[in-house]
Amino acid sequence: MYNLLTTSSMLISLIGLCLIAYFLYRAWRKTDYAQHPEEYATKGSTGERLVYLNLVRGYNIPEEQIFRNVYVPTRNGTTEIDLIVVSKKGLLVFECKNYAGKIYGDGHRRRWIQYVGRKKSFFLSPLLQNKYHAQALRHYFTEITDLPIITFVTTTSNAEWHLRNLHPDDYILGRKDGELGEIYERLPSAQCMTRYFKTICTRLRQLERPDEKIREEHVERIRRKYHK
Repeated sequence: MYNLLTTSSMLISLIGLCLIAYFLYRAWRKTDYAQHPEEYATKGSTGERLVYLNLVRGYNIPEEQIFRNVYVPTRNGTTEIDLIVVSKKGLLVFECKNYAGKIYGDGHRRRWIQYVGRKKSFFLSPLLQNKYHAQALRHYFTEITDLPIITFVTTTSNAEWHLRNLHPDDYILGRKDGELGEIYERLPSAQCMTRYFKTICTRLRQLERPDEKIREEHVERIRRKYHK
């Protein structure tokens, strides 16, 4: 009798574990990572995906108003913008940084510093990157002379950011919840967006996630520029 009870208990436990594993597997299959593994191929793309999901789920921004990996034409080729949101208050431009370690940045300096342990590396100021992006967008939409462009730097990691000499409109998000919503509420509405909203969306969609050839040419231009 004892052996029978022991066997029955083990069988019930095994069935229970199988059911738990089954439901965990079903839950995992519904996760964004399971459904879109290609979005998490690199640290950079992972950060961009997290920002995108926060915009859609956290701020209820319609997906058709969000444009990712937009390659805007410039005099020297293209510049890549991680994320653009088309809103009634203008274009919200996001430069996504998924960095680790300690970050030291100065609003007056072109290069910022990253420390990961004892390793020190430099990178272009994301504030300056966004200024280039805004200039490229203004040139691309040259007929919309009063187009508002608001730039943001987003952080999606647990890096320590030590920043100074920032201007009031140097928006760096990720240090507290709801920050984007607070900033957006303070922005004035833009009449030109009512007139050009659909046109802007159509033209940005043409630049979003281009084919492999354009991306490779863009990467090669950057390589030549910074590794001469």
